[in-house]
Amino acid sequence: MNKKITVAGHEFSLLAMTWPVFIELLLQMLVGNIDQIMLSRYNATAVAAVGNANQIMTTLILTFNVISLAATIMLSQYLGAREYDKVEQIYTLAVCLNLAVSLVITGGLLLGADGLFSIMQVPMEARPEAKSYLLITALSLPCQALMLTFSAFLRAHAKMLVIMLSTGVINLINIVGNTAFIYGLGPMPRLGAAGAALSTSICRTAGMLMMIFAFFHTVENARVSLKALRPFPTGLLKRFLGIGLPAGGEGLSYNLSQSTSLVFVNLIGTFAVTTRMYCAMFAQVCYMLISAVSQAVAIVVGYCVGAKDFDQADRQNWNALKTFTPITLIIAAVLAVFAQPLLGLFSSDPQVIALGRNVMIVEVFLELGRCFNIVMVRNLQAVGDVRFPVLVGIASQWIVGVGVAWLLGIHFGLGLVGVWMAFALDENLRALIFVIRWKRGGWRRIKTV
Repeated sequence: MNKKITVAGHEFSLLAMTWPVFIELLLQMLVGNIDQIMLSRYNATAVAAVGNANQIMTTLILTFNVISLAATIMLSQYLGAREYDKVEQIYTLAVCLNLAVSLVITGGLLLGADGLFSIMQVPMEARPEAKSYLLITALSLPCQALMLTFSAFLRAHAKMLVIMLSTGVINLINIVGNTAFIYGLGPMPRLGAAGAALSTSICRTAGMLMMIFAFFHTVENARVSLKALRPFPTGLLKRFLGIGLPAGGEGLSYNLSQSTSLVFVNLIGTFAVTTRMYCAMFAQVCYMLISAVSQAVAIVVGYCVGAKDFDQADRQNWNALKTFTPITLIIAAVLAVFAQPLLGLFSSDPQVIALGRNVMIVEVFLELGRCFNIVMVRNLQAVGDVRFPVLVGIASQWIVGVGVAWLLGIHFGLGLVGVWMAFALDENLRALIFVIRWKRGGWRRIKTV
């Protein structure tokens, strides 16, 4: 892992690329969950409210990843192929597209929040706080879109340390902001969920500014200009969407299926929604390392494909899986063993603690499949095989992840544990399919740049 790799004149150290991404993801997890953690000291209803609102927000933010992910993949391939003339066009096109999409989504949320909560069967007692959180955070979505876009540019240039440091500052701002706005600090009133939303919006604005500053000060020949789009690069836009829509579609389908399964959890009761939120937070700890590794490896694989070094791409894929899947499973097992005292840090409800302990046992089996999915989906996307993962994802996530979740969780009365069992079956089924796909080697013949 510490060995340096040279591809098309670019030198990479996977260790140097991975540890900043790992810390970045750790900090992102804290930013994403600090609202719920701090609100758990405020009241349980606020936790359920923010959990539902965040599920909507997370799903919609994934639409920005359609363009951001396409930008990272295309930049990696063009840099690996040393076709630098396309790079400025990619920068400008990605910024314009994501900014436009974010403005449309913001308008939709401001107009349709109540309808979304009705569809998701959000408990009535949680709706007022969920709505205030959603509407306030919606206003900062353009900042989130630009932050993700410029982060994608930095990632393609292997500037992982810069992204990590920016995320660290964002996390500190969020903690201070939550303390001031949720509980009230000095003359500030206690705002609860609305205060958490205000803090999140400030973080997104600060994050956008830091990513833009880092891009223009650390990337050579960094330039975003509308002149680069004259004449408009129609062919490049088609390739953007040809990569981005399927690549982003896999993640979008997953989160939509998770939002649908949340309807089942809402039917079980507020205690189940709260338990799901805590278990999802622990699950992030489980797969954080493999996710960091996958991001670093996918960049290298993209450069390898651009340089036509397919054997190196294959080695990097399997090395990541063989090294980090066992580590992930050990983390999951430790969290399952200590689930009861860990859950006790956030909740005193014995029903939540008992249910969460059982869910975390199932989580160990879920993580085996998720390790393979995280690495192999990213690498299939990096080599240009973007349609297959989304087709498999849609089929399995909805038939198994949603259909079997209803069957086990609601029809057979297994509740949240049954829903989690369906998730585990979905992850492992997709993992098996992706392993077969990669081993067949059809990705070696895909035309990239």
